[in-house]
Amino acid sequence: MAQFVRCLLVAAVLMLVIPFAGSATATAPQGEPIVFGYVGYTLSPGTRPCMEIQRVAVEEINQAGGILGRPVRYVTADNKGQTTLTIEGARHLLRSEGVIFLSVEGRSEIALAAQENSAVMFKDYPHLLILNGTGGLELTDRVVDDYERYRFTFRDWEPLEPSHYAQQRYIWEKAWPRMVPDGKRVAILWEDLNWNLPWRTNGIPSMDLPPWPDFMEELGLEVVFNQNVAPRGTMYLPVLQQIARAKADHIFFVSSWFTDTESFVKQWADSAARNTLVHLYAGVSQTDMFWNMTGGRALGVVSNYMSIDVPITEKTVPFYELAKKHGIPTQLNVHLAYADIYFFKAVIEKAGGIDDIDTLIQSMYTTETTYSLGKMVYETQRIKPFFHCRKRVDPTDPSRKSYPGVFYMPWIQYQHDGKVQYLHGSTAEHEDFWTRYGMPEDLIMPEDLRKR
Repeated sequence: MAQFVRCLLVAAVLMLVIPFAGSATATAPQGEPIVFGYVGYTLSPGTRPCMEIQRVAVEEINQAGGILGRPVRYVTADNKGQTTLTIEGARHLLRSEGVIFLSVEGRSEIALAAQENSAVMFKDYPHLLILNGTGGLELTDRVVDDYERYRFTFRDWEPLEPSHYAQQRYIWEKAWPRMVPDGKRVAILWEDLNWNLPWRTNGIPSMDLPPWPDFMEELGLEVVFNQNVAPRGTMYLPVLQQIARAKADHIFFVSSWFTDTESFVKQWADSAARNTLVHLYAGVSQTDMFWNMTGGRALGVVSNYMSIDVPITEKTVPFYELAKKHGIPTQLNVHLAYADIYFFKAVIEKAGGIDDIDTLIQSMYTTETTYSLGKMVYETQRIKPFFHCRKRVDPTDPSRKSYPGVFYMPWIQYQHDGKVQYLHGSTAEHEDFWTRYGMPEDLIMPEDLRKR
């Protein structure tokens, strides 16, 4: 009887998993495995969830029959955040494990070294290199400058710097006046790392894009405070006191996973600037665990948000529920890491296998899949630095034109009891979608939230 019950439970699990994986077959995959690999810092709160969600995706695919009837194997290497260990790990996965799609996570310096290592090994170990979460412009500039040497390189993010101007234009020119009609005075805090250097210093002269403080001034705002802060700094009160004296209406913190945003928010809630609206750019504030991390002090904070429980696409809510079931936080790079696995599957199926690397590369150009945040599709216009990156904005006019339907990024406010109120999307092209779930006018100022 016990064995019969166990069989029923296994059958029930398979019935749940197989439809989500998009296949009705239960035939066990056979033959030589197709190997996907990932090199990253396994203790990083940004990287470990990517590995975990990709392992789940591979299990789903195998349960649904594999790829072209072959099983998929998933292998990883821990780089401990170090360049030398990244190279060692990548060499091992290519030489000993037979990886055909190699994902690498890390700073631009790490990604550049991994890219050069792949260029050296490519002839003997053909593979595709997918950069997960790296923003450096030079990574895909190289593909334009020396296509034959670097044609295997793709980036599942957009080139960070030029691609976010259109988003910022929409936020400050369209959404912000509707949220705070009289708020013109902005204080900017910058996480003091290289990833945001173009935005805070010289802009991107080759594209005629100014630094963000100048960009905001052009959009009719007044930048009354502008300062860098340490990435893991834990003493923000003096800075917040200065912002209060500057009488800013808004604090825009250009933050990332390295930023101690939870400490910042706790101190903001006790500072003289506590009634100044805070807008966090990225980090743990993107996930539904942030409210508890701050002990509820995030009341009134605005952030982009990736623990999305509304149907942006038909894949969004199933992905959210899957990640929640496995206890995996759903930050942006986790959405993309999961989408990568199914994109690789579609690329291999379109190419008819993995035997010809150039056929796989061409398949990367013509494959499009739907995932939780829009569409996974790569830019094929040979324009720096967009070529071989996931599409987001039109390379011919990156500060004004976003590709519609390709990438949705909601912005929310933490309101009573940690309730997330959707406010708007990332660009004007998405506004019709977000009218169903929230509007900029749904923002409530922190002081009013506390009174309520």
